[in-house]
Amino acid sequence: MANREHPIEQAIDSIDIDGIYSFKVGVGDVTRIEATTKSGLHADIAYVRVWAGEKCLSEHCQHNIAGVYFSTAE
Repeated sequence: MANREHPIEQAIDSIDIDGIYSFKVGVGDVTRIEATTKSGLHADIAYVRVWAGEKCLSEHCQHNIAGVYFSTAE
């Protein structure tokens, strides 16, 4: 069966987690937010990582993400 997911190519600007936490690039220590995946048992679950430079501040699975907002910058 072919993968029917639409590839997201825009940069992520901010995310909301469970309506409790919010992360935005450029606010606090957040330098980037990236979509990622895991291998093995959780391979089909999307994850988002929040970074401060080379340090990963947090990682969230799609089940806890309330919103993902994409950058409109070119």
